[in-house]
Amino acid sequence: MTLPRRRILFLSAILLLLVVLSLGFRWDLRRRIDDLEALMVSHAEVVSDIIAEANLHGLRTYQEWQNEFAARLLDDARWLAWMSASEKHDPERLAFLARGLDLQRILILDRNGGTVATYPSPEANEGFPVTFLKDLCEGTAQQTVLGIGGRTAGAGASFVVGVHRDEGGAVVVDGKADDLVAVRREIGPGHLLKSIGEERSVRYVIIQDETGIQASTLADISLPVPAEDPFLAPLAGGEPWVAREYRSAAGPVFEVAQVVGLYGGDAVLRVGLDAEPLVVMRADIRRRTVMRAGVLAASLVLLGALLLAWQRQGVLDHEVARVRAELEARQEETRRLGHLAAMGSLASGVAHQIRNPLNSIHMIAQRLGRMPELDEDVRTHAGHIRVESSRIEGIVQDFLDFARPRQPVLEKTDLAALVRDTVAIQAAAHAPKGAVITAYAPGMTAVVDPGFVREILENLIRNAVEAAGAEAKVLVSLIGDAGNAEIVVEDNGPGVSEEDRGRIFDLYYTTRPEGTGLGLSLVARMVADMGGTLELSGSPGLDGRGARFVVRLPRQADDTGRKERDHVGPTPDSGS
Repeated sequence: MTLPRRRILFLSAILLLLVVLSLGFRWDLRRRIDDLEALMVSHAEVVSDIIAEANLHGLRTYQEWQNEFAARLLDDARWLAWMSASEKHDPERLAFLARGLDLQRILILDRNGGTVATYPSPEANEGFPVTFLKDLCEGTAQQTVLGIGGRTAGAGASFVVGVHRDEGGAVVVDGKADDLVAVRREIGPGHLLKSIGEERSVRYVIIQDETGIQASTLADISLPVPAEDPFLAPLAGGEPWVAREYRSAAGPVFEVAQVVGLYGGDAVLRVGLDAEPLVVMRADIRRRTVMRAGVLAASLVLLGALLLAWQRQGVLDHEVARVRAELEARQEETRRLGHLAAMGSLASGVAHQIRNPLNSIHMIAQRLGRMPELDEDVRTHAGHIRVESSRIEGIVQDFLDFARPRQPVLEKTDLAALVRDTVAIQAAAHAPKGAVITAYAPGMTAVVDPGFVREILENLIRNAVEAAGAEAKVLVSLIGDAGNAEIVVEDNGPGVSEEDRGRIFDLYYTTRPEGTGLGLSLVARMVADMGGTLELSGSPGLDGRGARFVVRLPRQADDTGRKERDHVGPTPDSGS
């Protein structure tokens, strides 16, 4: 993977992590705010439950007290009905009984509803419901509790009950109900609303039904009835509560409304809480979340920068190691080329000194072979001398060629076609020996000397076949990138021993008795003259064994490098 691609993937991973963390922080922020709002709703529900529960218990207590009070009045009325059947209905007697029984009024009626006797005066008996008196007088109802029926003239609140008389008619009495009314006022929701409304966290508490506002901690307020208020509409659909947040003249308000049961029936309880703490805490949560996200983002950016720096340092170290290895290879190549130059100069001088006597020996042997008067054995030996002198002449010529190498002529070449053609020729040439030589060379061009490349391949293939022996297998591969082309020649032979690896490219060094030690030296020089390198790979060749030679050539011309190498090597005149 290339460095830009790795950077893109790394930055993408950082961005993805930031997005995931942002979503996580957003979710956490929303959760915290929801928890705060739920806490406000819970607070309002607690207030509502307190009011409803207190009203329920107060109503039960009040109802028990009222039932006891009504039962006492009914007993008094029955006693008066019993007495009225045997005693004269004297007003003074009724007044005495009223004071003794703590009654505000006593009314005795006949079966037709007419007044038989009354206390305190007949005018005070007006205002009773007709059905109330009629049912009692006719005996349809034996007793009836009218309840708190307002105020008796000149007295306080009264509680009215009536009983039927056995002889027909009714007895109606009023008990003093001021204490009962006061208790209802104390245990009713109004007093509790006033106490709760004094809390600093509560803006208002309102109880309203379809007839209007029944109780409120606010003195001046106007609200639509529940059926006409859109905010309360979900309650009619069965929702247990509704909530909203709005800003009033006094500040932010968080209102919760729910239906509660009061002594007068179902009503809507609206609790408005001071939302300023919610606003402050919400802003604080947002600020803290943004700060944490900022710190985390900065940490990730710093970490990313450190990782990029570490990656760049790793790439730099890799490049330094690569340049150092290349420099060491160049130094080794320079040393070898210097050695080859010195040996080449020596070889050139020796070859010149040997060539003239060798020519004389060759000519003498040729003349001896043509003299018929000599014995057959002599002429045969003279022919052997001529053949061997010719072979020595070839070796001398190789020395001279090595001492005076020609310069490469670089041109843009279809390197793949050149490799395939050379391998095909060598495969045909070595087929009689049982050697199998194949090529893998996809399309590739390079600026090289075609003749040099052909000679390099011929030498390497020949060495591979000779090293592998019978059933030799040789594979020539062409690979590379935009900068370099690599020609890999590998075989299934015995390979190169560790002690020979460091000297295999030295001049005159050979591991075969019949070798001259010039082949790989010439190959290394030709590769170097084209600006490339030749190395014996540390990896094994075919079948996990054998040698693997790598020829690395630049795909573009490198005139500067070639001139430097020409300066190191011998000149054409160095051997003369």
